[in-house]
Amino acid sequence: MTTIRVDQPVPAATADLDELTGDPGQADAFGRDLSSIAAQGFEVVAERALTAPVVAWFGESRTAYDEKAAQIANQHRTLTDNLQAVARTCFAYADTLADLRWERDGLVSTHQHLVATRQTLLNDIAGAADETDPLVIRTLQDRATELNGAIATFQTDYADWQQRVTANENLMRDAFGRLDEVGEVTAPATVDPIAAGAMDLPGAPGSGATPEQVRDWWNGLDAAQQEALIASYPDVIGSTDGIPADGRDQANRVSLDADLADLEAQDAIGALSEDERRHLENAQATRTALENADSYVDPTTDEVPGGQLWLYDPTAHGGDGAVAIGVGDLDTADHIAARVPGITTDQGDAPTLMQEAINTYQSTVYNGVDGTVASMFWLGYDAPDAFYDPATASQGRAEEGGEAFADDIAGLRASRDPDLDPAHLTAIGHSYGSTTTAIAASDHGLDADDVVLLGSPGAGVQNPTAESLGIDGDVYVGRNSRDLVGFLGGEGGYHGVGARLGFDPSSDDFDAIRFEAEDPSRGWHRDVEQHGLYFANDSESLYNIGRVVAGDGDAVNQAEQSYDPWWRAPVDPEADRDPTSDVPGRSDTVADD
Repeated sequence: MTTIRVDQPVPAATADLDELTGDPGQADAFGRDLSSIAAQGFEVVAERALTAPVVAWFGESRTAYDEKAAQIANQHRTLTDNLQAVARTCFAYADTLADLRWERDGLVSTHQHLVATRQTLLNDIAGAADETDPLVIRTLQDRATELNGAIATFQTDYADWQQRVTANENLMRDAFGRLDEVGEVTAPATVDPIAAGAMDLPGAPGSGATPEQVRDWWNGLDAAQQEALIASYPDVIGSTDGIPADGRDQANRVSLDADLADLEAQDAIGALSEDERRHLENAQATRTALENADSYVDPTTDEVPGGQLWLYDPTAHGGDGAVAIGVGDLDTADHIAARVPGITTDQGDAPTLMQEAINTYQSTVYNGVDGTVASMFWLGYDAPDAFYDPATASQGRAEEGGEAFADDIAGLRASRDPDLDPAHLTAIGHSYGSTTTAIAASDHGLDADDVVLLGSPGAGVQNPTAESLGIDGDVYVGRNSRDLVGFLGGEGGYHGVGARLGFDPSSDDFDAIRFEAEDPSRGWHRDVEQHGLYFANDSESLYNIGRVVAGDGDAVNQAEQSYDPWWRAPVDPEADRDPTSDVPGRSDTVADD
């Protein structure tokens, strides 16, 4: 018979995979201890600032005092900077170590499967020693070829994992090695030479490189360079277009951990200013939202898609903050939902926005989807602070936000592996965020396949029709007939209170695809409460959003568009339809079905 080769050896035992002896929790705790010590250094610097304005003290004694106080303050500032740098390294080490532990579990599982598969194949080959049927022989050979390929992939993955383990350990060792003497601790802080060298390479952030060039620069670095950059330049790596979502996530987590450790330590000694307290609250809200994303279990598959902190800037927009968090892998997902929230939202709302992003993810996968999914909320602009904020009736912030959103989506697109099929990306704008999203499309070339506008006060004065958005795919609209905000857009010959934000996209003149979005809790009048129910579990709206995100827009339950008969106020046919409930696509109850 034809010889059947199984020529790729599988390691003989699971014990051959290196053990990880480090403890992420202990590393994180040590980083927090360093931050606590650094906070005391900040207190010394702050005390120096308080004594400097004293003007009733003159002479040589005052001069001597000032010189000595300045020297001590500078020493403490330097000490604090060095301690914070090592603390950031601890946080980076802890986060990476946790990832490496999770990856090792996967490698062990794969290894065990390969060992069992190889033994089964060898047994089958031995049992077919006298086999002459060409089909049986061919099947065995195909199984051997497939196994050989799987073993080779495993060996490559294992080698990559070992490289990351070594790089992570060296990162910590080098950080402490640079500060293992008193003179080094009190000398000006220095950047890891590996990180500094990587930042000098072509395509690095700050070099004027395009997002595509930044992506190629990042992907061309080895594990040691990437780990060093994340620890040394977390703010830069976490915010640069072209860095893959996984790299941005790791860097932003380091920044988040450092903020929490530093500000909570200062809070414990009563040293926070009002602005710093807002900063801390934004960081804490982000931590809660990210923990929710990380712990989410998809009840349809029992898989944990994981969270990604794609944008983190807690002091942006006058303290309102900027943040974007996704559930699922933004680097590889076949379908991506990117939601822009609206009126009254700021970084403190991150936990609520995250839950709504999770609901969107669940609705998309629950009803069936061809491929993988990621769902992100994006709050990278300064949303109006209140329903009666003058900014709410102006397009100014929508225009600024639209440009930022379009740029960020372009950066997300550019950061993905060019060998992958482009993701089907759905941009979802809610409330004032719908105006922002529409303007991002019409004025800034938003690279979205489909657009969903929810509870919209108007799609922008420059957008009288859905076609004016310039989207290659479709524009969908969800408007609850009792939503007060959704009633503000202009329609036909009628000009609503919010007509300065453009036409109501649910109207027949706008000509988008309207889907059902009513809620059984609605009363007889319009109110603001209905405005916040578009992502609610068991809702018509959430079901239809999920269909669009899945690339199955033909399956949405369409609703009749509103219209203006010119002799009376605009008419909404949905106002008289009985809403449905318990719509397939719900998220928190599906596990019990």
